[in-house]
Amino acid sequence: MTDQGSTLGEHSSVVGWTVFGHAGAKRLLSRSYELNRLSHAYLITGPDKVGKRTLALDIAAMVNGERIPDMFGELPPLDLKSSHQAERIRKGIHSDVRLINPQTEIDGSSRKVTLSASNLRGRQTISIDHIRNMIKDSVTMPFEGTKKVFIIDGAHRMVEAASNAMLKILEEPSSEVIVILTAPTLESLPETIVSRCQRIELRSVETTLIEHELIHGFGAEDSEARLLSRLAQGCPGWAIDALNDPTIIDAHNQAVLRFGELIASGIEERFRYARQTSQQFWRDRDAVITEINCWIEWWRDVAMIHHKLTNQLINVEWTALLSEIAAQLDGSQISNALASLQDALSALERNAVPQITLEVLMLDLPRVDPAKVPSTIFEVDP
Repeated sequence: MTDQGSTLGEHSSVVGWTVFGHAGAKRLLSRSYELNRLSHAYLITGPDKVGKRTLALDIAAMVNGERIPDMFGELPPLDLKSSHQAERIRKGIHSDVRLINPQTEIDGSSRKVTLSASNLRGRQTISIDHIRNMIKDSVTMPFEGTKKVFIIDGAHRMVEAASNAMLKILEEPSSEVIVILTAPTLESLPETIVSRCQRIELRSVETTLIEHELIHGFGAEDSEARLLSRLAQGCPGWAIDALNDPTIIDAHNQAVLRFGELIASGIEERFRYARQTSQQFWRDRDAVITEINCWIEWWRDVAMIHHKLTNQLINVEWTALLSEIAAQLDGSQISNALASLQDALSALERNAVPQITLEVLMLDLPRVDPAKVPSTIFEVDP
């Protein structure tokens, strides 16, 4: 199922979704809930920060929520924001909902998993022990709610043995258990797992919707909301994180400066960057993936300038730098740079050797004349 549409029906049986946008997915899930036809397993795919984990938590709140008839015997809509169960689920303290990622404790004694993105550091894979603990926990009855929900956040990080173990619970589903997997794409998971899940694809959220939510839901200033919604590229989670943490924008700008320096640098400096970034990959994989995605974003802007589509720029504040780069390159060089970055990103997501992958990327990217690049980029420490 591909998420489409912009509005949710007025008479939906489920309201108060905390994920914004993705009306098609919410309609599907609301209808399934109303008809009591929820799947035992969901696979939610889409870009990073687009709302996959938030939607998974909404599903957990939905299946564990209660609708109490009013004085006339009518059932009101289930409100995912106001229920006690939903509050405990989002705090990570609900006894029947487990969020599993590479940093989840493996001893099985603690169900509480901090949901902050800052904790997604260190270990890079979901091990077979994570899944064994999940299977062991799945055979017990729900204690606090009506369903046990296991959210495998970043299911593409499962090692092969973990993926094989996951098949056991997918092939022999319990009526008391729902499994929700999140991943960037269908192709990032084995077909044996994909085929056993109901698929929900989340696409980028409209910039205007992100801007509106930042202003009215999070209290952002108009100018700040415009900037963040544009830079988010359809991923509201990034915009919310950047609103709450100004260092994210600072890091973004520093990365732009590194981009400007490297595009004008020789092979020695580029290989130094590849070596340092590959070392960082083992400590903080997500940060490196994010930076590569930013490079793709900037080269996309270079392509827009080359084709005189400046009204579609994302990084408007860096127009001078990007324009100078575009002026020195032809269309095929820009297209090849984008293709090389996409190849490198795919390779890193498949756990290719990072230093070799990044060195090949540095060799593939074109070089511009440093004398023609705005000199201000060299005045900022990398």
